[in-house]
Amino acid sequence: MEKKQRGGPRPNSGRPPKILEIKLIEQMDAICVPEQIWNALLMKCSQGDTNALKLWLSYRFGLPKQQIDVTSNGEKIAPPIQWIGKRVAIESAKVVSEEEEEETELSKWDELKKQVRSDYQDLIEKDKQKDQFDIWL
Repeated sequence: MEKKQRGGPRPNSGRPPKILEIKLIEQMDAICVPEQIWNALLMKCSQGDTNALKLWLSYRFGLPKQQIDVTSNGEKIAPPIQWIGKRVAIESAKVVSEEEEEETELSKWDELKKQVRSDYQDLIEKDKQKDQFDIWL
């Protein structure tokens, strides 16, 4: 049994060879000399034809940078979400009312005050111990 070839090039696929492009240009030059085309375009530009002006400018200076929005149809989109390291915070998150939020904030302040008081008392105790040690020396 022979294996069927599933990949590879297909007939008439891909970019056409450069020789075909060169032949097309030669055929166009045989029909009309390029200088005549440029002169006709210049005449249209001098008459004020906007399409001719656009064509002239696009060849002279190049097309302006085009901005294409393929995702949001012109609407603002949210920045990407950073999920790395946020799993614990997301799992512990819950919806709370304003009252619960105020109570939570007050309890946090109370805990902070207690911590500051205990740290202050620890410093005072250490300072007393240091003074007692200085007396013994």
